[in-house]
Amino acid sequence: MASFSAALDLVQNIFRELFQEIVILTIFGISFLSWRTYQKRKQNAAKVANCRAGHAQKLSRQENHGASLHEMAKQKGGRVPHGRLASTATDGAQNARRFSEADKAKVMAAEPEILKVMQQNEFTRALNMYRGLERQGLETLFSEHVFTTFIQSATRVGKVDVAERMLRTMRRANIIPSLNFWQHTMKLFSSRKQYGLCLTTYEILGHRCPADKVIFSCIINAALEQGVAQRTPQMLSKFAQAGISGKDHVLFFRCYVALGDIASAEALFMKLGEQTSSLMLNLLLLTCVNAKEPERAWDMLQYARKLEQAGDTDGIVDIVSYNTVMKGFGAAKNRQRCFQCLQGLVDHGLQPDDITLGPILDTCIADNDLAVANEISNLLLSSGRQISNIMWTLLIKGLVRAASVEKAMALYKEMRTRAAQPDLITYSVLIKGLVDQHDIGKAMELVGDLKAQGLNIDDIILTHLLEGCRHATNFKLGKQIFKDCMDAGMKPSDVTLVTMLKLYGRAGELREACELVRNWQTMNGSKPSVIHYTCLMSGCLRSKNYDQAWESFELMLASGIEPDQTTITTLLPGMVASQHWDHVLILARKATQASSSQQQQLPVEALNHALSHMRASRSAGRSADALQVLMQTAGIRISTRNGGGSCNH
Repeated sequence: MASFSAALDLVQNIFRELFQEIVILTIFGISFLSWRTYQKRKQNAAKVANCRAGHAQKLSRQENHGASLHEMAKQKGGRVPHGRLASTATDGAQNARRFSEADKAKVMAAEPEILKVMQQNEFTRALNMYRGLERQGLETLFSEHVFTTFIQSATRVGKVDVAERMLRTMRRANIIPSLNFWQHTMKLFSSRKQYGLCLTTYEILGHRCPADKVIFSCIINAALEQGVAQRTPQMLSKFAQAGISGKDHVLFFRCYVALGDIASAEALFMKLGEQTSSLMLNLLLLTCVNAKEPERAWDMLQYARKLEQAGDTDGIVDIVSYNTVMKGFGAAKNRQRCFQCLQGLVDHGLQPDDITLGPILDTCIADNDLAVANEISNLLLSSGRQISNIMWTLLIKGLVRAASVEKAMALYKEMRTRAAQPDLITYSVLIKGLVDQHDIGKAMELVGDLKAQGLNIDDIILTHLLEGCRHATNFKLGKQIFKDCMDAGMKPSDVTLVTMLKLYGRAGELREACELVRNWQTMNGSKPSVIHYTCLMSGCLRSKNYDQAWESFELMLASGIEPDQTTITTLLPGMVASQHWDHVLILARKATQASSSQQQQLPVEALNHALSHMRASRSAGRSADALQVLMQTAGIRISTRNGGGSCNH
């Protein structure tokens, strides 16, 4: 029991001592934290006092700097020095440093040297001289002339970042750019298509930009080119203050097209009245059409016609006006309005063109109605004006182009009924359309009509007819047509020879084809090219007449014409199929020689294919080894099936 009491007393003593230590440590911690808080508050108060004192000194320096500039202005006749803005508490906050006379003298001495170096086209050296002074904080002392020269030189050498840097320095230097600076700089940026720099300049110095139409026309055009038309309304407001004339309002209409602002375009058009031009009207119409409101465009076109008839303006509506509106109605598939536009165009004394007929033909072709051809011709004839052959041909050509050959033929018949005389171009368009539909019979009927009018087939029509005979496998007719033309003294083109060779190849008349090529220069005066010989070989190979193909190849070489890659890749498989291994080696040598001398691509796949077949054939003998050595020497990669790996030498 006594031992237990002694132990309890010991524990109580230990806890009593620990409690005292904890109390002492707590008091010390609270005291330390209080002292640290007091020190921080004291330091912050000192910083605030220093900032206030520094701000007061800065304002004092600004006032002194402003006073010195105004004093200089008084000495020079009451004007602030050119290119400088008197410093104020707001604009001069970034230029608060007071420069010494030595600093100013240093910059003044450096300016002529920098300009001289720039005149010598040493832009980099001049820029390094500028940066040397910039590191000393003296860049804001340079004159407008130096900045202008740097900006123009940087633009010419493509250093856009340098030009932008100079613009920002001008702003920090509080330089008021002169009118000359704005005009020349904007013109330079526009001519160099640096539209981004135009907009950047306006962003940086726009608050000091004078209301000048040259300047703002460049800036607005830059915004349109950059696809930021939404920025133009505010620019147009300043542009309108620049004393612009009536014709300058074209820029407004260009912006309205980009913005899709029909209401503003219409209001301005009506406001200008007799000052409007065809271009303004057409831009207004385009704005309506782009917004898919062709009826609104039609109304404005009628309004413009009334202005002309009232005598307020002359020649405002032109062919482009009608074409634009017809484009809108064509997109809307409004056939009736298209015809009304065409009627109005004819009544206006204008001649429709290919662009005019596009929308109306698109809408008419959509209807499966052959009477459409008569409808178009009747519409044109009802105006009392004679339709020219050009107009007839345009209509027929448009229908043929749209694969409406039947409608084109109906219009041709209507043309003949109206006693119009088709020309060779009309016949050529129709024959080409019929040939594309493989209707050589009707094409030959047109040839009969052509000859009945005393016209002769030209080389273009002959080529179309030969192509038609090839599709119809009518070799006899094609040969007769060609002979008749030759007897009539026609001089066929190289395209005609290719078409004739294809016809011979389809009919299997390879000997005659070879003789035609052999005698072509004597007949026509022009030498067959590698294209003609390759075409001849291709026809022989399709008929598996390998000997005739090789004979054509030798004829080409005898004529002094070397094969190209197309010739090699065309003939090589045929020689492999016929197992003429000596011919294969000859072709391989020709291929490697042509590649080294004419920078032609080697027929790698064709040669590897040939090597593979030669190794599989017992008759090849050592020809396979010779071909592989030739390929390796030329640096051709040997496929794994041929050489067991890749070889490059």
